[in-house]
Amino acid sequence: MLTIKTIGQVLKEKRTSLGLDLSEAEQLTQVQKLYIVALETDDYKALPGDFYIKAYLKQYAEKLGLNADRIIQAYDEGKGITVEDKEDILENYHFVKPSERVEPEEEVPKTWRHYVPIISLSAAALLIVVGVFAAVIMNKPETPDLITNDYSYSKSEVSTSKSSTSSTKPSESSTKASSSAPEPTIVISGSSSAMIATISNISDPIKVDFSVAAGRTIWVGMTNSNVPATGQTLSDGANSLSALVTTGAENSVITLGSVEGLTITVNGKALDLSSLTTTGPNKITLQINRTTSNSAAQ
Repeated sequence: MLTIKTIGQVLKEKRTSLGLDLSEAEQLTQVQKLYIVALETDDYKALPGDFYIKAYLKQYAEKLGLNADRIIQAYDEGKGITVEDKEDILENYHFVKPSERVEPEEEVPKTWRHYVPIISLSAAALLIVVGVFAAVIMNKPETPDLITNDYSYSKSEVSTSKSSTSSTKPSESSTKASSSAPEPTIVISGSSSAMIATISNISDPIKVDFSVAAGRTIWVGMTNSNVPATGQTLSDGANSLSALVTTGAENSVITLGSVEGLTITVNGKALDLSSLTTTGPNKITLQINRTTSNSAAQ
C-alpha cells in the first residue's frame, strides 16, 4: 500500500527500523542529537539555515542508507515522499498461552459453616477490647495535686524558653553566613567557535538570559536546562529567552547558530562573547562550581 509521508517520518522510521536510538544515530551519522530531533520532526526553523539543513539531510540520509538526492528534492519542492507500507498481519494478534487462560469458576453456595471462623475471630477480638478497656479504667492514676501541676508548668516554661533561645542562634548564624558569601566569578577560555565559561561561587537557581538585537535571528539550544530539546529561535517577534540550569548540574552546553547581536547573562553577569569569531554554529560550555555551605560560612 502506497502512502505519502514527510521527510521527518521517513528518517525516523528508517532509524528505528535499524534499531538505533538518538545517541547511537548521533555517533553513526556525526549529526548532533538536537539537529536529528529537528530533522525527524520537520522543524527546520530549529536549524541554523538552509545550507545547514540540506547538508544535515544529505549526511543523515546517506548514513541511514536512504536515497539522499530524493530527500533533498522533496525538501526543495516542499512535498512529502511516497513510500510503500507493508501491513503487519500480526500487529493486532495476541496469543494467550494455555497456562495463562482463566476459566470461569463455578460459584459454590455458602452454608452457615462458612461463617463460623469469622464469627469466632470477631468474638475473640471483642473480648480483648473489653478486657483492655476494663484494665485501663481500674488502673487509672489519681489526679495530681495543685503543687505538682504548678511545678510541671514552670518546668515546661523554662524548656520552651531555652528552645526559643537556641532556635534563634542558627538563624543569626545563617544571616551572617549569607551576608559574607563571595560574589560569583566567571573565567572565559577558548576561542573561534568553542568557548568555556567557568562560573564559581554560584548557587541554585542559576538563570541564563539570552537577548537578540533588532533585525537579528539566532537559534539557541541548551542542555541540562528547561529549554526544549529542539532549541528555540530568537528574532524580532520573540527576541529574549530565560533558561534555568537543572538543579545540581555541573555543566550546560549552549549551542548558537550565530553570536552577532546576541547578549548572554548568567544570574545578571554578562558573558564576554568576543572570543567567538566564526559566523557558523558556536558552542559555549558552562562549567559550574557551586558555593558550598562551608565556603559560605567562612
